[in-house]
Amino acid sequence: MNESTPSPETAVPDPLPGERLRRLKILHLEDSPVDALLVQEMLASENMDCEIIVVSEPADFERELARGGVDVVISDYSLPRYCGTDALKRTREAGPETPFIFVSGSIGEERAVEAVRLGATDYVMKEHLRRLGLAVRRAVEAAESARRRREAETRLAEERNFLADVFSSVQDGIVVLDADLKIVQTNPTMEKLFPDRMPLAGKPGSLFCPGGDGSIAATTLRDGCPAQSVCTMETAEGKGEFSVYSYPLLERSTGRQKGVILYVRNVTHEHALQQQLFQSQKMESIGKLAGGVAHDFNNILQAIMGFSEILEGEIPEDDPRHADVLEIRKATDRAVALTRQLLAFSRKQVLNPVDLDMNGLVGNMGGMLQRLIGANFQLRYDFDSAPARVHGDTGQIEQVVLNLVVNARDAMPKGGEIAIATRQREVEEPEAAGRGAPWRAGRFVCLSVKDTGTGIPPDVLARLFEPFFTTKEKGKGTGLGLSTVYGIVQQHGGWVDVETQEGRGSTFTIYLPALGQEPPKGPAA
Repeated sequence: MNESTPSPETAVPDPLPGERLRRLKILHLEDSPVDALLVQEMLASENMDCEIIVVSEPADFERELARGGVDVVISDYSLPRYCGTDALKRTREAGPETPFIFVSGSIGEERAVEAVRLGATDYVMKEHLRRLGLAVRRAVEAAESARRRREAETRLAEERNFLADVFSSVQDGIVVLDADLKIVQTNPTMEKLFPDRMPLAGKPGSLFCPGGDGSIAATTLRDGCPAQSVCTMETAEGKGEFSVYSYPLLERSTGRQKGVILYVRNVTHEHALQQQLFQSQKMESIGKLAGGVAHDFNNILQAIMGFSEILEGEIPEDDPRHADVLEIRKATDRAVALTRQLLAFSRKQVLNPVDLDMNGLVGNMGGMLQRLIGANFQLRYDFDSAPARVHGDTGQIEQVVLNLVVNARDAMPKGGEIAIATRQREVEEPEAAGRGAPWRAGRFVCLSVKDTGTGIPPDVLARLFEPFFTTKEKGKGTGLGLSTVYGIVQQHGGWVDVETQEGRGSTFTIYLPALGQEPPKGPAA
């Protein structure tokens, strides 16, 4: 049948833009050839572009259904070897939305209503066969409309699921506030961070706004502009620093503001890395300054020492001035030692590196260390079972051990235990990246010195390795002990890590590249 313009009474709506009417495939279940021909002629008279497949046997009917692509099923109600309701049931199993129209002369009003209840799309009495074309068009339109609606609902559900997945996958916290600045919704990250505050819905947004007064959210709600602030909040993992951003929540269709979105980001780790970088840069600057001063000062000292030696030789020992010259020599020697420590901190000393075992080095210092710290302190050793071999200057590393043990002793005025341990450790890339400078990946020998003292306050910890910084009384320390440790370890391509807890003690761990490990490129920072 050729497509032609239908009559105004039965016209099919124009197709959507970009869409063209397609040829219909109609499966007709009918055992009467005469009735089948009447149906074909009636549809032809309605100018319907369709292919009609007529079957009379159940097996043929089910085979055509199985092939698929059927747009409409037309069926007689009463057949010799098949019941119309069975054909309806089979059609619904094959395609729940395939239009099914009964065309019968014996169905009756009651059975027709029952058939519609069972899932038939429509029914047409044979004496009113002229209505068939309209019934087919309406059924196809309804099926197409249902298909489009189903596809739209599927797309909408997929979009909602996608947005829900995005909302749930964001690792920063998201809080949605209404126009009254009450919490409407939060993402799972907020539930993990603040489980003790659950449920959050209905609570004031000021819970997550700096100052506790909801100021940035109120500002965004009032001005319609983003705002940002930083605050400290207690989470399930402890106290942390958070950047809180507030953005206007806009109605997509009208652009009207209907609330506020809070974006809560944990910046504790970032702030720690920034502080580490700042500290590293500060120590580098101080090191350069100290190195320059020490170098120039050392030149002056050499002149003082030379002239004092000349005076010492020229002035007799029984001359009272001879004792004054000796005092000049002693002061000069102390100044030279101080200069040497400054040079160690600035990493400008000349090293004589050899292959050495940290276990043996520390073990050989045991007697001297015990005499140094006194009877009120107990030294405990925990060496790695394997040799802890590094490439370094024996004297300089002995100085590091000595300074760390003295520092541990001074942290315990009433005595206590000092534990010295060695370990070999592999630092992986993720850990090095997470810790920040000066950490780096590789294989290292670790030497740790642990005390049971008072711990280190945060304000002192930030300045721990600065030269001349000390918490001791005036005249009881130069403030160069730990800065010397810092400089020597850095010059050996390593770093110092400090773990401390006030009232529980501190652990200083130096990381030195294991023997055979590639040293860092360029000067140690």
